[in-house]
Amino acid sequence: MAWCPKCKSEYVEGITVCVDCGCELVDSLKKDRLPEEEREYFLEEIQTAEEPADANEFEFEFDEEDVPERKSHTVYMNNEERAEENRTSAYTLLTVGGIGLIVIVLIFMDVINLHMSVTNKYMVTGVMGVLFLLFVIMGIVSMKNSRILKRKASKENKLTIEIKKWCVENIRKNQVDESLDIMGQPEELQYFQRFDYVKKLIQNQFVNLDEGYLERLIEEIYPEIFEENGE
Repeated sequence: MAWCPKCKSEYVEGITVCVDCGCELVDSLKKDRLPEEEREYFLEEIQTAEEPADANEFEFEFDEEDVPERKSHTVYMNNEERAEENRTSAYTLLTVGGIGLIVIVLIFMDVINLHMSVTNKYMVTGVMGVLFLLFVIMGIVSMKNSRILKRKASKENKLTIEIKKWCVENIRKNQVDESLDIMGQPEELQYFQRFDYVKKLIQNQFVNLDEGYLERLIEEIYPEIFEENGE
């Protein structure tokens, strides 16, 4: 028997061409054999899949609002601020501890009568006395730390003045922007790249600087370099 590969019509032996489709007949129909039109369709699909994708299809618009805000890893508190914080804590602890001890003594001497048994009075005054004594000790320690930090703050302030002076004298906006080639970029990206560039310059000139201290210093000096002293 003969078969048409397109319309799958069966013909008797001796006929070689399908009268309906005009296709040449075959001896048998294989399961994996496709009609001519279907084969052409799949060939076109395969060729399309093999063509390289146009790079423009993957382009996307850059939204300036998507730029993350730069944040320091740690909030740096300089030695002068730490000294002031310790001094304030010392005054508070010494005041509370001192007043508390005076009250405890007055209770113990029955100047302030709480109408309690002797045992309870000793227990209360003993526990509260220890607590207020700890306040006084902590206040003394905080005051001592405040003085130590005050001396460190003096050295830190001198270093800060020296670094700022060096930055103002040696770093120029136009030179930094030309080195980074950032003209035309969003302001946020310019800030990030300038910040990192200045940070590297300072680290090369002044070694072993605390990371938080350096980032805070650059934030303070940035407007003077790139806004006020731009040229």
